[in-house]
Formats: sequence, structure tokens, C-alpha cells
Amino acid sequence: MISFEQGLYAGEFRHNLDAKKRLTVPSKWRFEGDEKALYLAFRNPCGCVTIYPPALVQELKNKLSSIKLGDQKAQRAVMKLFSGADQFTIDKNGRINLSERLYQQAEISREVVLVGGVDKFHLWNPERYDAYISADEDDGDLSDVLSELGL
Repeated sequence: MISFEQGLYAGEFRHNLDAKKRLTVPSKWRFEGDEKALYLAFRNPCGCVTIYPPALVQELKNKLSSIKLGDQKAQRAVMKLFSGADQFTIDKNGRINLSERLYQQAEISREVVLVGGVDKFHLWNPERYDAYISADEDDGDLSDVLSELGL
């Protein structure tokens, strides 16, 4: 279930990393208490970095804490996921600073495209994002997807 306690992530923004590789999060996506709230960043198989806000972090923690020690397949999957993850808060100026490893995996060097994803957001290399969005895959028309969702 999606919780909108921390808001809704919608839109596309293009920002540059500063000299210290910090990224300013759009003001629409910042909330009271962000300086103390834990966010998680994961490498996304699509080629971007996906940011989980505090509500999703808590939801993920609740789900993963129920994995049994004897479930080696699940334990390995969690280890793989979290070994490449990064945790952070948003500073008082609305900036985040991710690990160099995540930036490199997403091929982010200077300009970043921040893309809303309803309950999370994504960080893209601009060229990768443009190619991903314009890819002519057999995903069907947007109207097909919206119909399947009942919208």
C-alpha cells in the first residue's frame, strides 16, 4: 500500500551535481524532518538510481525483517541488494550526496534527470533517460497500460 505521508513524487527535473557531488532535490519533493529521515538509494536494473523515501524504507524494512535465516536464497538477494545501496538524509539545503559507486553505475557525472515515480523517485544520466523513454519496445501504447490499471 502506498503511503502519501511524505508526498507524491511527480514530474521531471534536471539539475547539476555541485563540486562536492551533491544533488539538490526539487523543493516539491522535500518535506519537514528530511534532515532526520532515512532515505535509501538502490541501483535500478533499468540503468538509473532509485530513491526510496522514509515511508518506503520502513515498509521495506518490515518486509525484509521477516526473512528467515535459513532462507538462503532470500538472504543472498537481500545481501546483493543492500551491498550496493546507500543510505542518507536530505540536508537543510535540500541536497543529497550518494556514493561514487552509485553515480558510476548509473553513468552520472554532472547533469542528473530526477524523475518522479509516485512513491519514489529516480536519478538518471540524461542520455540514458532520453534513450529509455524513447525506446520503441513492445510495451504497448500508454493508453493500454492506463486501461489495465483502471485509469
